[in-house]
Amino acid sequence: MNFVFAFLLCLSAIPCSGQEPPKDQTPPGVMIRKYKWEKIGPGPIVDSTFKAEADSPNGTTSDPNTPAQASGVKDQNAPFFLYSVELKNDSSKAIKAILWNYLIIDSATNEELGRHEFVSFEKVGSNAVRALTVRSRLTPSRIVTVQGSQPSTTTTVERVILKCVVYDDGTLWEQPGTTPQNCEPLRRRVKSN
Repeated sequence: MNFVFAFLLCLSAIPCSGQEPPKDQTPPGVMIRKYKWEKIGPGPIVDSTFKAEADSPNGTTSDPNTPAQASGVKDQNAPFFLYSVELKNDSSKAIKAILWNYLIIDSATNEELGRHEFVSFEKVGSNAVRALTVRSRLTPSRIVTVQGSQPSTTTTVERVILKCVVYDDGTLWEQPGTTPQNCEPLRRRVKSN
C-alpha cells in the first residue's frame, strides 16, 4: 500500500496535459491547458478554502459544509492536497464560476480510483489564462488495487472534466449529460452574489 501511495506521490509532480477532452465536452473557446495535484504540508485545523465536495469513485456528493475532520481524516496534522487546473478562455465572455471534477483512473482497467468535485468562483476573463487551485485534505485516490504479493504496476491517468460554467452575463454551459440539479444551484449562487 505504501508503494502505491509513493508511486502516486511521484506522479503528482508531473503536470498533466495528456488527452484533451473532445470539443463538445468543453465550452466553446475554453481549453484545459494543464492540471495536476500535489501534496502540501499540514494546514490549519479550520481552513476556509476547504472546497472538496465529493471524493468517491461513483461521484456521490457529500455536504460541502462538512468539516475536514468529518471526511474520514482524523489527524489534524494530516497533509493537504492542492488540485489545480489551468484554463484558457478565448471566448468573448468572462467566466464567473466553474464546477469541475478531478479524476484518477486506472489506465489498464479504466476503473475510476478517485473523483473530486470542486467549485471555483475565480474569474477567468475573456481572452485570458488562469489557474484555478483548490486545497483539500482528501487524497487523490482512496482505492488501492492489490494484485497478489507483487508490487503493484498500476498506472493511473488523470483527467479534469468541466461540468458547469457560469459566465458573467448569467448564461450557463453544461457538460453534455449533466443534469440541471448539478448546474442550476451554481447559477443561482452566482446570481445571488
